[in-house]
Amino acid sequence: MTSPADTLFLGHIVTMEPARPTVQALAVRDGRIVALGSEAELAPLVGAATRRVDLGSRTLLPGFVEAHAHPYSFGRVFGDPLVNIRASHIPSFDAAVATIRRRATKAAAGEVLAFVGLDALRHVGMREPTLADLDDWAPNNPLAVYTFNFHALFVNSLMLARLGIDDDTPDFPGGRYGRDAQGRLSGKLIEFAAFQGFERVCGLFGSDRAGAQLAESMQMFARHGITTSSDIGMHEGATAGYRRLFEQGPLPLRLRLFARAAFDGPTMPTLDWGGDMVRMVGIKAWADGSPFVGTAWLSRPYLNNEVTLKGIGLAPDDTGHMNFEPARLTELIDRYARQGLHVATHVQGDRTIDATLDAYEACIAKYGHPALPYRLEHCGAMRDDQIERAMALGVVCSFFLVHVYHWGDPIRDVLLGAERGGNYMPIGSAARAGMRVSYHSDAPMTEPDPLRSIQTAVTRGTASGAVLGEHQRVSIDAALRAMTIDAAWQLGMEREAGSLAAGKFADFVILGDDPRRVAPQDLAAIPVRGTWVGGREVWSDFA
Repeated sequence: MTSPADTLFLGHIVTMEPARPTVQALAVRDGRIVALGSEAELAPLVGAATRRVDLGSRTLLPGFVEAHAHPYSFGRVFGDPLVNIRASHIPSFDAAVATIRRRATKAAAGEVLAFVGLDALRHVGMREPTLADLDDWAPNNPLAVYTFNFHALFVNSLMLARLGIDDDTPDFPGGRYGRDAQGRLSGKLIEFAAFQGFERVCGLFGSDRAGAQLAESMQMFARHGITTSSDIGMHEGATAGYRRLFEQGPLPLRLRLFARAAFDGPTMPTLDWGGDMVRMVGIKAWADGSPFVGTAWLSRPYLNNEVTLKGIGLAPDDTGHMNFEPARLTELIDRYARQGLHVATHVQGDRTIDATLDAYEACIAKYGHPALPYRLEHCGAMRDDQIERAMALGVVCSFFLVHVYHWGDPIRDVLLGAERGGNYMPIGSAARAGMRVSYHSDAPMTEPDPLRSIQTAVTRGTASGAVLGEHQRVSIDAALRAMTIDAAWQLGMEREAGSLAAGKFADFVILGDDPRRVAPQDLAAIPVRGTWVGGREVWSDFA
């Protein structure tokens, strides 16, 4: 006799399975899907204890899969005592500085102050702060001010002393300390120096805060309908933080972890406690930085204007740079490729993409293809010929698509110009080439909001209502795949998640409407009504 289902869902169900794209009923037992079909077909699975969930006007879909995010860091950089000065909250540079000054005036002498969100593209009137500026803003307190994209950190003299950094400190591997013409520290930390510096700043606020903020961070992902998220290139302490939460009770989402690539240390840390919920799946390298601080390596220069020359501090006709020499990057990736490991590499500039594809091609020639495809992360300035080359190599892209929404206008007008701006994040080109891509939020840089990514993919709309590269739009079905089954495939979970089929995890999102029926410009406004992970309801708003 067939055992009854634990839960039966009835209503409009979108499976993301081509053979049967919609069904009326879905049955769950022991955390997995046991059957899909009509209500009549699933009637034999209904027992006295079976819970029936009537979807009404709502739509059930596979849970969203966030292929590139940082839940641990997301928790670290939001909430007291860190102060939010993002341009969406404080629109001008002068107002952001005034906020910093007010906080410093109220602080006790020696109290550590930290701010997040400095944005040369959207903070009106911004200029890059000098060490003298930073010392003036908080003369009696160690001060840290992070850019909105976390690729640069500005600190004053008291914070440099607190961190043990002085004029003789050598550059951090994969990053550097800004210096003036005389070789003295400028107060600016770049790339890995910024990552490591701010991790130490956050550590000054204590481990209790880190645990509480991590739990809230994961709930935020769940509230947006995300049932699986990566933590890609984890900060120190992340694995221990996840383990503590795992041991305290069921997690609200599955985690697929990527360690940081390094020239020394273990090839990839082992993890033997997470079961189906937490797995270590790969390694992440950072080949370059961000176009928003001028550290993405381009074949054609950034535009020359007030923002790039003074707000970001670029030299005229600057093309950015890589974090490593190309040969050194190949050496780093080879270290993991020889083990057959899944490697994902942060790339934004097209010259960096060329160098990374060279490294991947060399490793494929030596070791063959790994079990999971090599990935390129973000891919802002990727060219069509590079998409074709990646396809030929079996390399795939995860696009940080909501750059187009949040920063599309200054990308076009301030950084790259109309032509390159229109091709920025070329998801349409990738779709036409047949690549299985994912979209991501890169939280904490942006909020973990899959529906915003889906709307941006379909419309290419910016925050101002402009369209950035109409020819790079994709269909709603392609956008949904990039946030479900194709993202799951990139994480090695295609047989477990990403679509609704018998035997897969019972990981769902319940939306207020079917994205395929909603006007493209309204997709981001669809409410998330419920999130289920392994047959457990981890978030509910059945209003």
